[in-house]
Amino acid sequence: MRRLSIAFLTTALLAGSATAETFKDWQVNCDASRQCRAIGLAAGDPDARGYLGIHRSFETSAPVELRFAVADPTGGLAGRPHVLLADGKPIASLARPIIFSEPEEDGGLVEATLAVDETSNLLQALRQHHSLQLQAADGSLAVNVSLAGATAAWLYMEERLGRNALPAGPAT
Repeated sequence: MRRLSIAFLTTALLAGSATAETFKDWQVNCDASRQCRAIGLAAGDPDARGYLGIHRSFETSAPVELRFAVADPTGGLAGRPHVLLADGKPIASLARPIIFSEPEEDGGLVEATLAVDETSNLLQALRQHHSLQLQAADGSLAVNVSLAGATAAWLYMEERLGRNALPAGPAT
């Protein structure tokens, strides 16, 4: 049974790009095919067990893909409903539960992916809050992602993709 650290995985996800940039707790990689990926980790936590990834395409009609990935050494996260919170409070109009996939191997990563449009309340939360949490019904947190630098990472992706969208909230 092989367990990979979140730090290793995020480094592997973003490796090999001349355009990789860091914005506080976020790292961004844009490639030659005009695809950008941003990874946000827990603030000040080198042993973070999860991350939030944002995938953007140059196609303006393509949804924004948000992927939560969490190390699940005990196997207790997959299949359990989680609620997405911004600074500890539910995000308006995003009340549906988020369900993690089964891991590919015991103790591996579980993932939950959301596809949202650019007007989503979730994307507004990235610009206006300090952190996002995935919380189970029992109150336990699966992951707590810092949003410090998320707006700057978003704007960098917009620029690299040839867009000029300004954030809808205060810059972080």
